[in-house]
Amino acid sequence: GMGEVYDATRVSTGEPAAVKLLHSVALQDREALERFAREVRVAASLKAKNVVEVLGFSTDEGAIPYLAMERLRGKDLAAILRKTGAMDLPWAITLVRQVGEGLSAAAKVGIVHRDIKPQNLFLARTGDGGATWKILDFGVSKLAQSEGTLTRGRLIGTPAYMAPEQAKGDDVDHRADIYSLAAIVYRTLTGYRPFRGHDLAAIIHAVVNKMPIRPSQILDLPEEIDLVLAVGLAKLPEERFQTCDDLLSALEEARSGRLSPELARRADLILQRNPWRDAPGSAPHPVVG
Repeated sequence: GMGEVYDATRVSTGEPAAVKLLHSVALQDREALERFAREVRVAASLKAKNVVEVLGFSTDEGAIPYLAMERLRGKDLAAILRKTGAMDLPWAITLVRQVGEGLSAAAKVGIVHRDIKPQNLFLARTGDGGATWKILDFGVSKLAQSEGTLTRGRLIGTPAYMAPEQAKGDDVDHRADIYSLAAIVYRTLTGYRPFRGHDLAAIIHAVVNKMPIRPSQILDLPEEIDLVLAVGLAKLPEERFQTCDDLLSALEEARSGRLSPELARRADLILQRNPWRDAPGSAPHPVVG
C-alpha cells in the first residue's frame, strides 16, 4: 500500500491499534491532505461492522501523516487465495454479503473506495472464534489520486480489479466499487484475475475494452455464474448491478440454479456486444493477487 503499518497501543485505553504511515503523501500539497482528512473523517464516522475502524489520523504540517486503526488479526484475501487458489460459491457469497454491507454504508454517505482489491479485504478473527470481513484503506486511494487516475505517471488503484471508467480517468461513483467486487468474485471462483497482461498498459487496455475468459471455461462453474459476472463486469456503469445487494441476490439465485429471466436477458445483451474471450488451448497460468 502507500505506507508501512506498525503495531501500536492506544495510550488512553491500552487497546491494541495499527498505525499506517503515509510516506508517499507527506510531501504532497496541503489540499490533497485536507481532502484525505475529510474523507477519513467520514470513513471514521461510518462505524460500519465491515469497515476497519479508524481511531485517529494526523495531517500535521511537517510530520509524516498517519492513520491509526483498530488492530486486526487474520489474513487478507490475497493471502488466502495464494494458498487455496480458488474458493467455492457459498464462501464467495459470504464475502460479498459482508463486504457489500461495508460498501453500501460508504455509498450512503457518498464515499467511493476506488481500490477494492484482495489486499484491501481482510478476514479478521473475532473473539468468539468466528471471522468477519473488513474493508481497509478508505480515503487512502483518494489522497493518492489528487487529480484523475494517473498521478505523476503512477496508476492509483489496482488495474486488474479496476472499473473501466476509472482506468480511463473518468469520474467514478459507487458502481466502480461494485465492479471491483464482481472482479474479486471472478478471481475467487476461478482462481485467476479477470485481466492479465505483460505490462500495465496491456492490462488497462483489456479492462477498458475486453471481457475476461468465460468463468465456466476455467473451472467447472454453472452457466448462471457466467451470466451474473457478465452483468457485474459490464463496461458501462448503468448496465451493471446498481447496488451490492443486487450482486448478492444474483449470486444467491445462481447458487440455487434459478436465475431471473430478466437478469439472463441483461447478461445476453452485454455479451452480444462484448463476448467472453475464449481460453487459449490450456488454462492460463495463475497470477497471484
